[in-house]
Amino acid sequence: MNTISSDALGDAPADSPSLPAPASRVTRVYRAARSLIFLLVFSVYLIVVIAGGNRLLIPPLLTLFPRHSVRIRRVWLRLHAMVTTGLARTFGGMRLKVQGAIPRESVVVVMNHQSVMDIPVGVLLIPGPYPIIPTRDRYARASVPGMPSLIRLLRFPVVSQKRENLRAELPAIAEAADSTARGDTSMLIFAEGHRTRDGLIAPFMRTGLRLVLERAKRPVYCIVADGLWHARTAFDAATGFAGSTCSVRILGPFTPPSSNLDDFIEGLRDRMVVELDAMRAARAATH
Repeated sequence: MNTISSDALGDAPADSPSLPAPASRVTRVYRAARSLIFLLVFSVYLIVVIAGGNRLLIPPLLTLFPRHSVRIRRVWLRLHAMVTTGLARTFGGMRLKVQGAIPRESVVVVMNHQSVMDIPVGVLLIPGPYPIIPTRDRYARASVPGMPSLIRLLRFPVVSQKRENLRAELPAIAEAADSTARGDTSMLIFAEGHRTRDGLIAPFMRTGLRLVLERAKRPVYCIVADGLWHARTAFDAATGFAGSTCSVRILGPFTPPSSNLDDFIEGLRDRMVVELDAMRAARAATH
């Protein structure tokens, strides 16, 4: 395993200097048609399978087989990741290219956040214990069918990202980190806290991540994904992500130090920024 620091990375730029070129009008029309088909099919899956299963299938299974509750949750979450990415590939023409791999063990994963597809892609790339994902409180409300019940079933910590609520929200994150420390689960953290509008990597929110690193004491991997930044919202996904290529590079493992975790976290972000720059430069060179 590696231990990284910001100093070891040289003078990395704070932000990626090159953005992908805007899509042509023909490309936008093509993406809109295929994206809409994907969204319609996924909406049916969301309402029928996810929402229905959360209510009618998974609770009885958890009651009947309590010793297998972690395995049941893992299978349920991974199924949705596989189906969602599969639908995106089949109906939306999305391509997924991955370099690197995460081992089948309990890990902490830090991923950049560009699009609504990041969560299923991130889950798909974690083959071991299922990842607990700290989730914004608006997704725990009933605005999206199936999401509130899924968040409860999977025991995701719910966060508001408001300073006044931080003290009340940290115990749930600590509990998730302790579960990862025991090897029961992993953690997938979008440390920027929100999807960025331009695909660049925003500054990290450190408090929750610092707590996870302190308590989990597990290998840390970084997932750098690029190519779907124009599908930032559900509306964007419905009008323009189809035919896109999501390129992913997995970095790590890295070992968190016993002190100076803020430097370690900043080093992770610096490494991810450098990697994103390299991915975009390589793509620009081939066009």
